[in-house]
Amino acid sequence: MATIAPGRPHDVSNAADFVALTETNFEILTAEVFKQESTYVSGVPTTTIGPPTTGSHVLNELWKDAFGSVFKCTVAGTPGTWKQWLPAAVTADPTSGTIPVGYLILNVTRGTLKRHAGGYSWETIIGTAGGKIGFWGVAPTTQPAGAGQAAVALVNTDDAIRALTISDPPTQLEIQALRDKCEELADDVRALSTLVHALRTALVTSGLIKGSA
Repeated sequence: MATIAPGRPHDVSNAADFVALTETNFEILTAEVFKQESTYVSGVPTTTIGPPTTGSHVLNELWKDAFGSVFKCTVAGTPGTWKQWLPAAVTADPTSGTIPVGYLILNVTRGTLKRHAGGYSWETIIGTAGGKIGFWGVAPTTQPAGAGQAAVALVNTDDAIRALTISDPPTQLEIQALRDKCEELADDVRALSTLVHALRTALVTSGLIKGSA
């Protein structure tokens, strides 16, 4: 008889009490398959969060952890290499237990898929470099970019105009100085206008805002 993968039903090869072990195996299969309990280890559901960290495991073996997340063995070994197939469905982000970095949960209260970043910090990453995203039915697009999105360095400083000396009547040099400061201010407004329009275009393109009524 073939070897039974660890953590699964008991191997009944040459068993002294074949009937009893067979009954136990049916109970384990019923619990794991029909009741969807965590994978049994030594006759009881595992308390491990994440894939198994001990024992020998075979290729394509499935493992259900304490939170109900499903993992699949992609490389046989001790404990083997595992890939998370299904996230753990939770009503609140876990704040206790030993949870591996990269562990995925589905917060059913908020409807969000989150990744464990370590230290019980849960993050949601939307999109990848080079990928496309669209919101509210807009065709997905790559991350908007362009020179118009560059940060604006303001030339006109705070209090620059108020601090100007204006005589009564003003001199030609004073008028020229005021004119120069006003031109600097206009340049800043134009630069900010370029940035605002670039941001608006990016938001409309991705569907985050509609852009009109």
